[in-house]
Amino acid sequence: MRHGNFPYCFPKILGFVCLLVPFFGEAQNKLNARLFYSKPKLHYSPSKTTGLNLAGYEISVLPPEDHRADFYGEVVYKNKKVHAVEDFFESPAMTEIQQKIISDFKKFKATKKHVIPAKNITIHSSVEIFYPQVRGFIHGESFAKVRLQLQADVDHSVYLRKKYETLYVTDSTDKEFEGTLSMTMEDGENVTVGMALRQSLDQFYSDLHKVLTLPPHKIILSGRVLNGKTGTGVAANLFFQPDSSACTSSVEGHFDKIISAAKQEVRISAIHYINYADIFDAGSSDLKMVEAEFKIQPVEKGISVKLKNILFQVSTTNLLAESYPELDSVYLFLKTNPSVQIELQGHTDNRGNADRDVELSQQRVNKIKNYLVTKGIRAQRIRGVGLGGTKPIAGNDTEEGRRLNRRVEFVIVKD
Repeated sequence: MRHGNFPYCFPKILGFVCLLVPFFGEAQNKLNARLFYSKPKLHYSPSKTTGLNLAGYEISVLPPEDHRADFYGEVVYKNKKVHAVEDFFESPAMTEIQQKIISDFKKFKATKKHVIPAKNITIHSSVEIFYPQVRGFIHGESFAKVRLQLQADVDHSVYLRKKYETLYVTDSTDKEFEGTLSMTMEDGENVTVGMALRQSLDQFYSDLHKVLTLPPHKIILSGRVLNGKTGTGVAANLFFQPDSSACTSSVEGHFDKIISAAKQEVRISAIHYINYADIFDAGSSDLKMVEAEFKIQPVEKGISVKLKNILFQVSTTNLLAESYPELDSVYLFLKTNPSVQIELQGHTDNRGNADRDVELSQQRVNKIKNYLVTKGIRAQRIRGVGLGGTKPIAGNDTEEGRRLNRRVEFVIVKD
């Protein structure tokens, strides 16, 4: 006995559905992810940090602050701008990041609660970028970018505060990728953002290890040397005084250097760049890792460089002892850049006889040139001119203005 038209229409409906399955498979996978386990938990990958031992420390990890909305619109990868990713990780992300850090610290043997530790460490964090993007299943390139500000307080003193950023890109064939080709889009987002978070956190743990093992009265100067015109990194030599220590920056400009927690004169030299010198002062904070950027000027014809601390006895050509570090910096610049030619220019204030001032300033630049030549610089690369008080850079009606006008500069005439 037939019950209505069911036996006749069912095969047609079934066939139509079968035809649609290939087209809606991806959507169905995404739907299944929602139906059966809602949002996948943040992908877990164990920390690759070694050496960090927190035995004897009691750790408190506070929930991260969610600042992602402040950075919507920022370009994260290949002109792709951050926007709210539907409801992906909208609520659980901050809790899951906190739990991930807590889980990591267990590996580092952090002391359990109610055990009297030697010190307490409190971890603060804020999330600026936490952004995954996947094209379909992980057949094509996908990426995730994470940027966190992480802070470690040791017994209420801020030892470390730094931003950590990772861009993790995968095409599913790289060895680090921990997903599979059959995963859903949400699984792919979960893996790539989890891997990016892992790399950012491991950078933080590495820095935490460094600051916790510092000798007394030392800090880590963590920074970059940058091209002052383009903002790109520069491989350079850095020298610190009074520590009398040195280091080099990478081709991206990055460097880390342990220095005394006191004022340091920083001198930087690099081929095709003007030598840099300035005072770095870490201040009175408790930070054990201090960040700094140093911008150096590329060598270009016509660039004028004022020499600091070139001092003479009054009305004489006798150089004072404190002049020689600066002169040696000029020598190092010329040695590092053997094609450069310069013009030394001597200037005075306007208090003396004008003709005498021109003559005196000429004699002084001759003195400087002779010093550089005796160090090994060819005389043909240096010419000197005394300008007296004809080119002031400040008013001569105050002592400060006159001090600024009494100067020695060099101009690059051939680069």
